[in-house]
Amino acid sequence: MKNPSVANKTMGLIVAAFLVQPVGAALLIWWADGTERGSFADAKIISIRVILSVLLFMVMLVPFFWVANRRAPGADLTWGEAMIAASYVFFMLFWLYGVIPHEFLNWADSELSWRPDRKVIGPEGTWGEWWGFWNQIPLTVHKQTIRDLIAVNLYVVGLVMFVRGCSFWNSRAAVAAEVAAIEPVSAYGRPLVAKAKG
Repeated sequence: MKNPSVANKTMGLIVAAFLVQPVGAALLIWWADGTERGSFADAKIISIRVILSVLLFMVMLVPFFWVANRRAPGADLTWGEAMIAASYVFFMLFWLYGVIPHEFLNWADSELSWRPDRKVIGPEGTWGEWWGFWNQIPLTVHKQTIRDLIAVNLYVVGLVMFVRGCSFWNSRAAVAAEVAAIEPVSAYGRPLVAKAKG
């Protein structure tokens, strides 16, 4: 069973949810800040620590897909293999739920200054200079609210990825049986004939 498409989709989801979304939100918030916006160089829209934590998580996923490709579904598992696998999964979950959100929250609090006193929507919001509609909304939204929504999204995407990873691992036997049931055909659609033993 080969599963590079699952690995590629997973890596794409990680890049979109853990890198593109926070950096895109930081860029949009900086752009919409109007007169409070500083220079792009001082905005610190890119965080090396967030990027490295996400890239290290992606590297940690490589053994998961490597073992999924090479280990036969239903193969016996020794006690030592089970302990190594459990420690590996625990460390990945620690990284996914602990390190990545922590680095994002540190970046948002310190370098981006997404604090409660930085109002963006409402009567005192800075986005009114960008488009007057935002000042007409009778609800005050500050940058810390946006920070918290992105952090919640990181946790939700992480939970969905964990459930999908468990489902992917447990359904390997069914997928292997479906692939084995398909009769191999040539490029022209004809059934392949086994080579004669000689």
